[in-house]
Amino acid sequence: MKKSKYFAAFQQLGKVLMTPVMLLPIAGILVGIGSAFTSKNLVETFPLLANDYLRLFFNLCKSAGNSVFSFLPLIFAISIAIGYAKKEKGVAALASVISFITMHNVMSTLLIHLGKLDPSNMLTGQSMVLGIPSLDVGVFGGIIVGFMVAYLHNKYYNISLPPVLGIFSGTKFVPMISLLCSIILGFAMAAIWPLIQGALTSLSTLINNTGAFGTVIYGLSERALLPFGLHHFVYLPFFFTNLGGSVMVDGALVEGAVNIYQAQLASPTAMFDIDVTRFIMNGKVIIAAFGLTGAALAMYKTAKPEKKNYVKGLIIAAAIPAFFTGITEPIEYAFLFVAPMLFVVHAGFAGLAYLLTYLLNVNVPGTSAFGGPFLSTIFNGVMQADKGSNWIWIPILGVGFFILYYFTFKFMILKFNYKTPGREDDNIADEIESKATVSKDEILYDIIEGLGGQDNILHVDACFTRLRVKVKNIGSVGDTKLWKSLGANGVVQVSDGVQVIYGAKADVYKTQIREVLGMD
Repeated sequence: MKKSKYFAAFQQLGKVLMTPVMLLPIAGILVGIGSAFTSKNLVETFPLLANDYLRLFFNLCKSAGNSVFSFLPLIFAISIAIGYAKKEKGVAALASVISFITMHNVMSTLLIHLGKLDPSNMLTGQSMVLGIPSLDVGVFGGIIVGFMVAYLHNKYYNISLPPVLGIFSGTKFVPMISLLCSIILGFAMAAIWPLIQGALTSLSTLINNTGAFGTVIYGLSERALLPFGLHHFVYLPFFFTNLGGSVMVDGALVEGAVNIYQAQLASPTAMFDIDVTRFIMNGKVIIAAFGLTGAALAMYKTAKPEKKNYVKGLIIAAAIPAFFTGITEPIEYAFLFVAPMLFVVHAGFAGLAYLLTYLLNVNVPGTSAFGGPFLSTIFNGVMQADKGSNWIWIPILGVGFFILYYFTFKFMILKFNYKTPGREDDNIADEIESKATVSKDEILYDIIEGLGGQDNILHVDACFTRLRVKVKNIGSVGDTKLWKSLGANGVVQVSDGVQVIYGAKADVYKTQIREVLGMD
């Protein structure tokens, strides 16, 4: 039970972290557009781009996008506080901002006093944070602040103080206690974080020394943990800490794969580095845009003739987001639960894609933080060829992986008679199709009933693809057959409830269910 509670907690954290992470795509697109259209080679090719007003516009795009990346630790702090606060979430957000600033001011004052920080000559691991010379604790500093504030908020938001202090009772007490505790946190971080930085640097060196092998493990494990909702914990540390590398860009030390790539992208002289790009999912460009498209075609081809029209709509709806945005879950969940071995093969192919893009020095990020495979290939690949993107390998590898996925999936589906979409037993398939035609309100109430009814539902939330529901009695929740009939790709039981995979509709269903049930 204890193990399952920890597992559920990790899943909840992954869900909360998705809020700030999903800010990154628009920010990445803006930086990509701004950098592409101000690059030296493109300006020389199209002299019109040298126009002052056009240059101003594209520089504004870069600045707007960088505003998210520059303040990402604070955004994480606010998101964690809001995500875990039970009530009065706005107060928790305010307290997180106060605490984040206080923590850095305390670290700055203390380290300057001890002679360990010189604002005019900052060392490795030190940087300006909101204009404060401090330790570069990155997004993990924001996460720590967010958890601290969430804990204090939930403990004290309804506190009753003695009459003489009654004016500070309730929510007004939360920012105060958070401020005081952040002073202590600042002292602790000043002492502990340099040690953590040193450990992460050593681990980063070890990982980089693994070269191609480490790249395969990274790509394979990121996909393999997707069914458990824990894949965020593979890539996030590489994205935002020196685990993903520490590189000097235009005289400034930058840490974390996403941060480094953004700095290289914005720099007029810096070249891309494959030891950085592999951690921002260059291999995912291949599997998301091409490989899974081939898998989708295989599922369509192997569907029963009378079900092909139904499957075509389903597959197209799943393939488009994979190709354009890098959101692969709708396709993956179409075969994950009915044919787990297909997912095992898929994870292996992912590792292979990461290996080949590493060996061929393909410096095009595949994470949705950079707009997804299609836009990233254009703005970070084709238009950044002079920085060493080597984008030409993407269509070459892509065609190969499309063929590989198509024939492998087709063979395995037919060989083992996997019940992929359109191959279900007729009664089940008919039920699924019939449910797809009912109104959205009917579906909504069917979902509530499938969760055991209103009285069985304790809490409703969602991540990007999963409806996450805490229930009183797990036995009252419908089985996989029921959820398939309600248009879900699958259902996963966790320690305190279920996760129903609905793709992009999950968040919409969450809001609608909360409204029906009268939940905050």
